[in-house]
Amino acid sequence: MTPVEQTIENLLLSARRAAAEDFKRNIEKRLDYYYDRQLPYLLELISEQFAHADPLSLQPHFFNVVKPIVNEISMVYRSGARRTLFSDRGDEIDPRLSQLWQEIQNFSRYDAVMKTVNRMVNLCGTVLVKSSFRNGGIKLDILTPNLVDIVQNEDDPTQADGIAYIRPANQTTMQIYGASRRNSLQMVIHYWDSERYIRLTPTGEVIDVPGNPDGINPYGVLPFVRFSNQIPLEGFFIQGGDDLIVAQDNINLKLTQLNYIVKMQSFSVPVLIGYRGPERITVSPGKPVVVPLGNVGEQGSPDFRFETPHPQIAELIKLLEHEIIRIFRAYGIGSADFSLQGEVKSGFALVMENLKLLESRENELPFYEDAEEELFEIVKRVWNYHSSFLPAGHKFRGVKFPDDVHLQVSVNDISLPKPTAEEVAEWKFMFEHHLATPVDYLMRRYKLSEQEAQQRWERTKQWWNKSNEF
Repeated sequence: MTPVEQTIENLLLSARRAAAEDFKRNIEKRLDYYYDRQLPYLLELISEQFAHADPLSLQPHFFNVVKPIVNEISMVYRSGARRTLFSDRGDEIDPRLSQLWQEIQNFSRYDAVMKTVNRMVNLCGTVLVKSSFRNGGIKLDILTPNLVDIVQNEDDPTQADGIAYIRPANQTTMQIYGASRRNSLQMVIHYWDSERYIRLTPTGEVIDVPGNPDGINPYGVLPFVRFSNQIPLEGFFIQGGDDLIVAQDNINLKLTQLNYIVKMQSFSVPVLIGYRGPERITVSPGKPVVVPLGNVGEQGSPDFRFETPHPQIAELIKLLEHEIIRIFRAYGIGSADFSLQGEVKSGFALVMENLKLLESRENELPFYEDAEEELFEIVKRVWNYHSSFLPAGHKFRGVKFPDDVHLQVSVNDISLPKPTAEEVAEWKFMFEHHLATPVDYLMRRYKLSEQEAQQRWERTKQWWNKSNEF
């Protein structure tokens, strides 16, 4: 068996594992819940749990708690981060490299990608970020576990020797292989290891890669970085978080039941007792109800009345509120975030109320800082390979990151809202004791990168110098 055939066999065996498929479906469900695609799951739940599901299915109702909880606990990049190039040898960084790194961040929308990664990690446990070269620049692709298959290292199952992901086939591939095979080419599997890059159909047939007929990995490493907020112990992916999805299902079911109760039991119900006569009884606002006499010999007499039911609507609403509050609190979210009434609180009170969230963030920071620094090493390899092939006249053609240049990442601390007087006093103390600079203030106050804050400070100084008042 050739290496390529062995790769395909390993990949297909991995993809067919029942446990892996169950895990992928679980991740797909989480993503659907986060992006408000909950209705099909709710209708399925109603069908499974109720013998007469049709009436409930007419008025389904869901309230998304997954998204606000995931967004609220994703605090790592809430105050931005400092990302600074440095040299192992202590040399000063070439300004062109700093400009190139800023260009890469702008082109890849680096800050937005990292904030999305933080949210997807809290939702899925683990995500991969792939560095790709497209349209003349670096792009960062976020891959959730439902899209990925892993060939695990035999000695360390928490590490990957090979990674495959699924993408829709592009028009070029469809045209090359013709209409007769288009149905089997709707999706394409991209397989990477340290030596090879192969494209496959879902049935395992190799697809030619334009410009790379031998299927070589030009980077020499897997162009992926794993982001998570825990150390994996059992496998490549971090698992858990089912409590949030189960709570979402329970809330949706109760909301649907509440809808049905309100519809069916909020009005008086007509009740007719003891009449089996031929006349048809009609209930209409403009027509009096006439109940004929009963048959001879019957016990009692016919009767017609309206009964007022007493549904436990208030109790069900209260139960729903408690369930929502309970899941919010389980994730460390303070009561102020789901309270309809509140008052202005001091910075200390806010810290104490959100202490669990802040502690969780502190525990997560090293994982993200290390992963970003690892990601830069991949970005460096991908850029250095493709930079020589940029068109003539490109301002960064041939500009490469030296091997000794690396990235240092330091996520900024969160500054909670404070009264203006407290904030002024704090920064005054910092400046007087040379513990901070105006650039630090601009970064924190306006959520700027260090380069952007430095440029803004220089412009500010120039304006005041011209006014002779600085």
